Amino acid sequence: MTDIEALPQPARAERAHVLSAIAELPAGAWIATDADNTLWSGDVGDEVVRTAQTAPYAPWRADDADLAAYFALMDVSYIEGCRFSAQLLASVDAGAARARLHDALSSRVVPRRWLVDALQAAIARGVHVVVISASPQPAVQLGVDLAGLVGAEVIGLECMLTPAPHFVEPLPIGFGKPAAIIARGLPRPDLALGDSRWDLPLLHHARMGYWLTPASDEP
Repeated sequence: MTDIEALPQPARAERAHVLSAIAELPAGAWIATDADNTLWSGDVGDEVVRTAQTAPYAPWRADDADLAAYFALMDVSYIEGCRFSAQLLASVDAGAARARLHDALSSRVVPRRWLVDALQAAIARGVHVVVISASPQPAVQLGVDLAGLVGAEVIGLECMLTPAPHFVEPLPIGFGKPAAIIARGLPRPDLALGDSRWDLPLLHHARMGYWLTPASDEP
């Protein structure tokens, strides 16, 4: 049993309770939220790999990605799967990759509108929102942009290729989510949102944590 698996799983939060908690936060408060299947239905890290293996391929090469092999890797090591997606995205021109991903995310990643709208209203009254995800940072940023969540800070998995491929630590995965928040000098969130067991450390770190039904399962 891993430490993540040992964490107690709370009841799934009801939409009304989440909306009420967000609405009650005053200016200056902090919200930390997961992205994939929390802010939207879908996984932008998966979409990086799916897009890279789909013709016309460019800016990737035809054999750079295999979605089935990626999912098999995720089953064995979720962290290594996340690393693969981030390095795959970092290995090509950022502008060309964003153009390809724009179409993929627009068609397959669906914002959870009630939550995005509530967070946007919170930002408008002075609440700080940080989106923290195990998916590649540029893909998460694009997802946030497409969802229309303006003014949120984004923390994602960052891969650097020089002097050799490496990742910005701590990785924002599992227990790395609160660690990444602390490393950036951000305060303990007043409220945190997530949907998977990998978000539980973030929820336990916050003063209030809400474990949402995955967006892909929400009517």
